[in-house]
Amino acid sequence: MYDPMIAKLIVWDADREQATKRMVRALSEYRIEGLKTLIPFHTAILQTEQWAKAETCRDLIEDKKWLKTLAFEPAPAAADDEEAGETVEQAYTVEVSGKRFDVKVIGPPFEGAATNGGAPAAAAGARKPAPRRSGGAGGSGGGGGGADALVSPIQGTVLKVAVEQGAAVEEGALIAVIEAMKMENEITAHKAGTVAELPIAVGAAVATGDTIAVISAGSENGAGE
Repeated sequence: MYDPMIAKLIVWDADREQATKRMVRALSEYRIEGLKTLIPFHTAILQTEQWAKAETCRDLIEDKKWLKTLAFEPAPAAADDEEAGETVEQAYTVEVSGKRFDVKVIGPPFEGAATNGGAPAAAAGARKPAPRRSGGAGGSGGGGGGADALVSPIQGTVLKVAVEQGAAVEEGALIAVIEAMKMENEITAHKAGTVAELPIAVGAAVATGDTIAVISAGSENGAGE
């Protein structure tokens, strides 16, 4: 469930006709490899009489025969040797905006990566991810080093608050869901303890580094000031 938009193109010119010509030229200069895009569709629409007359082009969008003229060529079948390629699981620690995250990559081994019994050497000593961390942004950005504060690794809007203040949680438990760029990111507990503070609410905006919750290992009434 995600928005597939990878780029946004905006052009301007003296009038609709000239702006359209500029747009068609700009679309022809895109270089995107490895995946299908809607560029052929946009280019075709921009060159129709309906577009020139500032109409909605709804008849074309509903015309299956016209749409089939824009269909992509069938992808060639993968070669047997490619399908049988080796797949390994590799763990890494990456840093984004000053926050560290544990990530897992499953696929063909990187060139030169040493493996031992199918497990990559790079994974040795990597911290085991929390139970639900793979579902979203995760709680590994929550201060680290046993800190009580769980901070947001992203900027967005609180879509869901899954716990209440005073609740006992386990490491990896879902604390909140933050929507950013039309994607839902699960924020999970970075440690086990009691939710001493919960300064968020559904619909509230949060910035990167804002405190989502304070999880204390002490009493249920939370950490003192």
